[in-house]
Amino acid sequence: MPSIEILTAETEEGRQAIAEVMAHSYRTDLDTVHPEWALVRRVNGVPVAFILIDPDRSMQFPGGGLSYGFISNVATRKDRRWEGHFRAIMDAAFDRLKAANIPLVLTHGRFPLYRRFGFDVFTHNSGIFITPGIIEHRLGQSSPVAGDWITVLENHSILDDLLLVTRARADTHAEARNSLLAAAEAARQRRKTRILIEHPAAPSYGSTYPIYASAETPLTQLARACGARVIVQGANPEEGSVPDADWIKILDAPGFFRTLIKNYQRLAALPDPAIIRIETDAGSFLLESTGRELVLSDMYREDHPAVRWPSSALAQLVTGYKSIEIICATFNTELPPQAARMLDQLFPPRWRFSRNESWTYK
Repeated sequence: MPSIEILTAETEEGRQAIAEVMAHSYRTDLDTVHPEWALVRRVNGVPVAFILIDPDRSMQFPGGGLSYGFISNVATRKDRRWEGHFRAIMDAAFDRLKAANIPLVLTHGRFPLYRRFGFDVFTHNSGIFITPGIIEHRLGQSSPVAGDWITVLENHSILDDLLLVTRARADTHAEARNSLLAAAEAARQRRKTRILIEHPAAPSYGSTYPIYASAETPLTQLARACGARVIVQGANPEEGSVPDADWIKILDAPGFFRTLIKNYQRLAALPDPAIIRIETDAGSFLLESTGRELVLSDMYREDHPAVRWPSSALAQLVTGYKSIEIICATFNTELPPQAARMLDQLFPPRWRFSRNESWTYK
């Protein structure tokens, strides 16, 4: 039997082992995570795979935020691939997150790698494509101070002709006008011929995923009226030219829901009385609304309506990426009206956004 060890960067031995894997895969900054969350798998004394995890992220939900772990880097050395080490180091990370009572994990990466581990996409891409000339033709040539209205991302990887606006003030149509004019002026100053406004905004590194009730805003409305191309699409790498996506996985469904319903208890309105048993690969539980509170338990009776869904489908439901109607149609599920209404009231469709790298980078 091979000798298997999981070391961390808390020791010099662990740091050296991670450095050896990086020398045979790719190098990244080890100090972006706490040493106890930098793991390396060693087989018969040979370091074969590493993973870096940030366990201190938070995702916005109604009533409050929920903690999640973020896998920032994971790799197997090139000369030891296809031996199961990637899956083994991922499983070790999942076990550590669950032991730390973190039931949710996210990452960013390429399809189809993370699909194989039970992850699924949960965000949309939204972009306003326009030129400085179109803005000035429609709105004039006023020049608001860019820093007051927009945030521009600049680095050598962005397409040479593109001004990338990552944030814009646009709560009203008047603010939207100033933001568009500021973008036009910024593009002229930098000699950019195209403008991409990521709007509604995607989270920056290390921040939360905010919830938006709609992808339609005063800025998208005004930009479209000016002649902009506004694209909103599911960040689904299977059906387009974008191989990268933000991925989500529920590690412990009962634990995740136990934390989630604490947030919902703080809200004024709760669903009407209903009950349903949800069975997933990440655990099963009974969810009940009494009309006054939400209750989670492990009770089971034959007369309880039950559904069997992948935990990835459950993640897409609770984050708002897919509605209960879409989930039920996808998995050919029939629900009692009261149970369907409860889930719809708890988890209506919402919008969360991420960057479309094919729009942005060389």
